[in-house]
Amino acid sequence: MKNKYNLAARAAVLALALTAAFAFTTTAFAYSPYASDRNGAPRVSSDGSLPGSLWYNGDLNHVNGLANERDSSLGFGQYAHIFDDFNVTGPGFHLTGLYSNNYDSMTGIVGVEWSIRQGITAGNGGTLIASGTAGPGNFQVIFHNAGDFGFTEYTVQAMNLNINLTPGTYFLNVTPIGSGNGRSFDSDTSGAGCIGTPCGNNSNAFFDSNFFGANYQPTGQQGQPGDFSMGVQGTIIPEPATWALLGLGTLLVAVRRRRSA
Repeated sequence: MKNKYNLAARAAVLALALTAAFAFTTTAFAYSPYASDRNGAPRVSSDGSLPGSLWYNGDLNHVNGLANERDSSLGFGQYAHIFDDFNVTGPGFHLTGLYSNNYDSMTGIVGVEWSIRQGITAGNGGTLIASGTAGPGNFQVIFHNAGDFGFTEYTVQAMNLNINLTPGTYFLNVTPIGSGNGRSFDSDTSGAGCIGTPCGNNSNAFFDSNFFGANYQPTGQQGQPGDFSMGVQGTIIPEPATWALLGLGTLLVAVRRRRSA
């Protein structure tokens, strides 16, 4: 008897151009006018990272993408999540924004779902570090690239976050939440224009989806897409010595003021 999980998981990670489940050229996922003319999506960006990025996995390579969506035409309650790894260097990151770049035909996006995990392995979601949903006023959809396959690429960004991460390796997912229509596919990258590490070149991403029956399935296998375009924004947490110097500077200013009084 064939293993139903293996069959579903394998189908889920097949490249867009190679399988009807993801192909943009099939009738079900054919070109949509919404892909090139999206109401409410400001065209203020182009290829590249968003300002303040501490890690960016790189621009799309115009080769492929993998399903990254929630409440799309797959159905309400159905989701597909891409998790890709990034490194936080010492003494840590203070994150204020998270984003991913997606081939997208979803209209009426109502929010952005995001999560950060550690220790993901095949079939194991590891440890959830932080997660949330960014609603109106806390997310935006930005034009990023003219795209491919008849789909335009957009950045979906969760904003106004307050997350502190200590040094280590983490996995990021940022998924647009739709209104029951269209599709969204996280763009495959080869690392062009990357910031930080890894640089879109280690094929250490995972696919998790209730619709496609995948439980944290590695994507970088059998020639399938292995790295995806996404990033984090924020500031590097100052070293303890820097805080001490800042405090000393404040003390010295206070002493000088007292002496001059």
